[in-house]
Amino acid sequence: MKIALAQYTSADIRKETNFISDFSNDLKEWSSEKKYGKDLIELVIGVICVSQSFEAFFKPGKPKYIKEKKGVKSTYTKQEYDIEKCLTYDIKLDFETFKKFSEIEAKKHLSLEILKSLDIIVTMKTKIKDFDFLAFRKDLEDYFKENGLI
Repeated sequence: MKIALAQYTSADIRKETNFISDFSNDLKEWSSEKKYGKDLIELVIGVICVSQSFEAFFKPGKPKYIKEKKGVKSTYTKQEYDIEKCLTYDIKLDFETFKKFSEIEAKKHLSLEILKSLDIIVTMKTKIKDFDFLAFRKDLEDYFKENGLI
């Protein structure tokens, strides 16, 4: 399984949110050898944290599940790649609260928000049938605990 975070943040908190890329890489490395079933291979969580002036442009979308292999092209890098058995959804963090956090507070907050958001997977159970959600959730909780994030 592969977990990745997609970052959508305001420029005025770029410094405070730089850790998200490293956090995503750590999650990707941790999850790369994990297997929880055949129906969910990749999980991409969009992390939205924008100032009030940009909120209209960054609304969390509905979760999307792509079962069959599909070629996509990155909007930013223009690279083409295939995705398959991939769930994407967004979480929205409160901008005013988040910008006051230290980096460790921000990581802890993000970890808790990710755990809370996992119930979205359960709502997709008609499409994602072969997936051990409870084992996945427990492993992710344990990972966050081992790293002092919850």
